[in-house]
Amino acid sequence: MNRRRPGSAAKACRSALLALSTALCVSCVAGSGGVTRMSGGVRYEGRFVNPEAYAAYLLGVEHEARGEFSEALSAYLEAHTEDPDSPEIWARIGAVRCFASEPKGGPAAARAAFERGLRTDPAYYGNYLERARCAERARDFSGALADATAAVARCPEDEPANLLVARALQALGQSAEARAWLEAYRSYHAATIATDRALDSARGPGSGKEAALPNGGAAKAPGAARSGAFAQLRSGQTERARQQAQTELEADPSNADAWIATLVACDALRDDPCFEATISRLQTPSVSPSSTALGYLRELLARRAGVPVSF
Repeated sequence: MNRRRPGSAAKACRSALLALSTALCVSCVAGSGGVTRMSGGVRYEGRFVNPEAYAAYLLGVEHEARGEFSEALSAYLEAHTEDPDSPEIWARIGAVRCFASEPKGGPAAARAAFERGLRTDPAYYGNYLERARCAERARDFSGALADATAAVARCPEDEPANLLVARALQALGQSAEARAWLEAYRSYHAATIATDRALDSARGPGSGKEAALPNGGAAKAPGAARSGAFAQLRSGQTERARQQAQTELEADPSNADAWIATLVACDALRDDPCFEATISRLQTPSVSPSSTALGYLRELLARRAGVPVSF
């Protein structure tokens, strides 16, 4: 592709693109030195990326949003020429190659790009997320689940990745696990319309929508557990742990620790009716789960979903 020489308008555009650089570079990406950027009052260290790469990347984003995949691919390839070390660009190249193909052929068309992106930076979540979306489009829900959970492991707060995990679990017939995943995500993440809708769907008809926390998000989770059942779980007294957790949950339906302890005990006892009944009992947590409870929840979801979990 022949690159146009910048005139005065293009120079002004470059200045604007430099101002936008933070938005493209600091989301769940660990940089490797070179440039300091500020976002929301937080300083991030990252590598230098020249304005030509940003210009081509943003042009690709614009074309991709319009469904103009051939034009988007050309722009992203130009961006790659200017910035060959970018895993973000490989994620976009893979995405447009996938969506420019028939659903079943998408993963094969995009495979090389995603693999290049993962080799460039295995810690970057975006190539896992886009590969998961591509697999979901091809109805490969097991592959989508594996890559979506890998994306969450690298960027736990990313909403699209968490929602994709839940969709994949539901598509695989693991509705209770999908709901547990969303309840857990919702307990420590600020409320959004997309998450609330997904959770309403996972809860099933007539479940009712839970109210948001007063401050619009979850409270900070202290380390100390707020359920005595965890000590009983550690000592192997699973039935007593279940009884203790259920009593605590009866007394305070918003106690997220008691809810998690009940789920863990029901699962350990292989009592699926208990597990599914408990899923529906939690009200909006007054306080986010403790670090102890979250540790148990990670293990539970990993065991039920069959994939590693990190949040």
